[in-house]
Amino acid sequence: MKKSYFAFVVVFAVLLLLPFTVQTVADLRGEKRFVSLDIFKDVVYTPFVRESKMTAGAMRLDSAWRAARESIAGGTETADALEPVIGALSDLEAVALTVNAYAQLDTAEACYRLLKQADTLLASLEDEPENFKAADSTLKAVVAEFGHFSLVRAFLAVKHYGVWTSRYLRAFEKKVEDENALVLAVRPRYQLAVWNIFNDPGEKVVLGAGGGRWLFYRQDVEFLVQPSPLDIRSAKLDNPVKAIEKFRDQLKAKGVELLVVITPGKPSIYPERLTGSAQFLNGTTAAGHGKAILDSLARLGLNTVDLYTPLLAAKADDAKLGPLYLNDDTHWTPRGAELAAGVIAGKVREMADAGVVDIGEESMTYVASDSVADRMGDIGEMSGLNKFNVFKVQRVTGHVVSQQEVTERAQTPDSSETPVDSLADSVAVQETVAYDTVRTPFKDDFRKAKILILGDSFSRIYQTDSPVNAGWIAHFAKDMGRPVASIVSDGGASTLVREKLARKAGVLKGKKLLIWEFVERDLRFGAEGWKEVSF
Repeated sequence: MKKSYFAFVVVFAVLLLLPFTVQTVADLRGEKRFVSLDIFKDVVYTPFVRESKMTAGAMRLDSAWRAARESIAGGTETADALEPVIGALSDLEAVALTVNAYAQLDTAEACYRLLKQADTLLASLEDEPENFKAADSTLKAVVAEFGHFSLVRAFLAVKHYGVWTSRYLRAFEKKVEDENALVLAVRPRYQLAVWNIFNDPGEKVVLGAGGGRWLFYRQDVEFLVQPSPLDIRSAKLDNPVKAIEKFRDQLKAKGVELLVVITPGKPSIYPERLTGSAQFLNGTTAAGHGKAILDSLARLGLNTVDLYTPLLAAKADDAKLGPLYLNDDTHWTPRGAELAAGVIAGKVREMADAGVVDIGEESMTYVASDSVADRMGDIGEMSGLNKFNVFKVQRVTGHVVSQQEVTERAQTPDSSETPVDSLADSVAVQETVAYDTVRTPFKDDFRKAKILILGDSFSRIYQTDSPVNAGWIAHFAKDMGRPVASIVSDGGASTLVREKLARKAGVLKGKKLLIWEFVERDLRFGAEGWKEVSF
């Protein structure tokens, strides 16, 4: 072999192994951002440890269920007796559903459906004791399925969920890109150089038109310019409309109505900030695919909320009230979130008035107070340039929602300070009442709420991050005067949030309406696509 060829091979091998070597050194030093040997561990170690943990978990479940049956027979309250059983089943589910470091058990698997059935039956026992035999039979089946160490199941987990699968490799590749020590050290400086030289904010970011420095998430833009998810050219994609219809039918079988809320992406509402022109997509200012799919859902008889029309109309007040979306973030401002809450609340009241859904009477009083928060935009974070303060922090004013309760307190003035001249005056003094006003932070109420919200990061922003309890969920509860509950999955409202719901099937107990919010780009780019999820 020529020396030049040999040198080339050596250099290529060094470059190929450099990220792995740097990360291994970082791991050995205790900087465990990413475990370099995950692939090997998930082949020869994880499946067998998972089997051992499932066996132990099934035995704990069996023991807890036996004790619960004895306790119930002895007169113990069903809810108290079942608490250890529910905990043991939850622990078993956590182990069984997490196949390895990068893959979750598919909802189509028979053992997944068995666990969900057990979860649902346990949740129903307090109000429906007639399900006791079915619950007993199902829990025994769960113990029989997971209560023994199975080499066959371990090997099948490697075969169907291991490194040989595209889902595993995609997740592994993403983690390498996001968390490798060498990448974390080099990428920001490279991106800063590209920004300074070419004014390029990175592959995930599109720079808005003009000098306002508005940033757009590339997937939001691609959603608008690529074919519709329902187009024949998108035949390889999961059909979101069919998945939504199936979910509607699953909920209706449980006595729960579905309300679909498609959140417009920032370029759908502010195309002029992206292109420099108010004309966009076939000469209109309204988004195409998202609104078209929303309209098709309405024609199919689903309950839907149109946020496109009110958000586009509200832009007329931007000069006075500020924009509806953040400058360098994918999400809306507090103004946009509160506007959405009001529109959604109006649709729910309309459904209630029409007798479509029974959400009960107003039972809560909520109040809102101003609170300021500094937002570091997620698109700016994606660019990697925020580390160098290229994009400014945006200060926003949110309105934090609290529950307000007024309680009566008898108050009898001191007789030495309040002269009593007659019997009538004496009675008046005794009947004096004072009122105490107590405010408590807004919180989900899974027990009392008839309304459950599934959402993505548009439901999370301002709600669980700063300024907290100022998101659209809290303002929706305030507008409705009713308690609500929510399950949120950042970036995963197409399939992942429904899988979360399936793992907590008991939360549907007592619910009459489920509001499903997801951003329009998920119609094409939703994490895990639009799979059918069993309940």
